Amino acid sequence: MRNTVRMHWPRAALVALAGLGAALGAGASRVGDGPAPSASAVQASAQQSAQAPADDSASLRHGTVTAIDRKARRIQIQGVWAEVAPGKTMLLRQGTPAALETLRVGEPIRFTAASTSPSTATLRVIYAP
Repeated sequence: MRNTVRMHWPRAALVALAGLGAALGAGASRVGDGPAPSASAVQASAQQSAQAPADDSASLRHGTVTAIDRKARRIQIQGVWAEVAPGKTMLLRQGTPAALETLRVGEPIRFTAASTSPSTATLRVIYAP
């Protein structure tokens, strides 16, 4: 058993030294002899307005329906209200279109949403089991 430990120790030492050498040699480097860019050159790029709503229509989210306000055409998902646009929001149950009235509280769903304003999201497609 003692011979086994002695045989593996040199190999472990070589691996450790190789890792240390790679870590020391992996510093920052620059290609070419030119100076580094100034801070103002990096900040000069066009910044997107904080007021501009992000387009989240391509991302598929999931949650549980916690409340339904049919008069105001809103659905609460995980405590966050989202609008349902008549004629634009589609509910799919097992891949087939279904009426929005069939949606129930406590039902797990997946959905896509588009931001109409910074504080409001409008549901586009709702997938229900």
